[in-house]
Amino acid sequence: MPRISGSPRGSGVQAVVFALEILELLAQRQAAVGVTELAKAFNTTKSRMHRHLQTLLAAGYIIREEDTERYKVSTRLIALGRAVSDNFELTSVARPVMRELREHLGNPVVLSQAEPDGVHILAMLTGKSALEIGVKVGSVIDFHSTAQGKVALAFGEKETHDRVLAGPLEPHTDDTITDPALLAAEIDQIRARGWASAANQTTIGLNALAAPILDGGGRLAGIIAIVDSVQYIPEPPTAEQTAAVTRAGREISRLLGYRPT
Repeated sequence: MPRISGSPRGSGVQAVVFALEILELLAQRQAAVGVTELAKAFNTTKSRMHRHLQTLLAAGYIIREEDTERYKVSTRLIALGRAVSDNFELTSVARPVMRELREHLGNPVVLSQAEPDGVHILAMLTGKSALEIGVKVGSVIDFHSTAQGKVALAFGEKETHDRVLAGPLEPHTDDTITDPALLAAEIDQIRARGWASAANQTTIGLNALAAPILDGGGRLAGIIAIVDSVQYIPEPPTAEQTAAVTRAGREISRLLGYRPT
């Protein structure tokens, strides 16, 4: 484990780097580690080490064993690592399929993943048209007014489905569905046919066509979609478009280990 020397560890970027190195060491150890051992590993004082441990403890990334007063990584850090790993695997696996879909249909292709507060955009490939239309990577879009969000409601967690339908459903345009009963009926249709669209429901003139991506356990791992103007993705989308997008979703699912029963 590299040792930090010279610059003060108590502030600025150096403190962040030091905290990350502490987490790395704790993650590599099979058992909890005491303050003295950590201070020795990093060639620093026990008091300085204790301050950094208290910061990580307050943030929830490590826990302290009451009986031994030793430290180890928390389930929060483990969950964060799994989420990063899952996102990386999904994007890596999906990108070749996204390229094939873009080459076949010509529309921008978007990969996203459902989160508690909305659908997180993980990756996007621009379309073949000279006019660039797309969704900003890293942005979070609504459940009720987007094709990706409706797929998440149809194939994702029931808790999210019930919470969103409990409202309120914010109107973005005159075409946004704000009646929970109507949205519930549409979600049932999406679950049955395997795809969703949402023309003019977030922004006038735009549409998206989305399909689910399932993991090896049959859970929703992500959402594949094409996004474009209503001129190029009509409402309803063409049979060729729905076939291509759902096929892409099935192929990525297969690569992630999903096998239909």
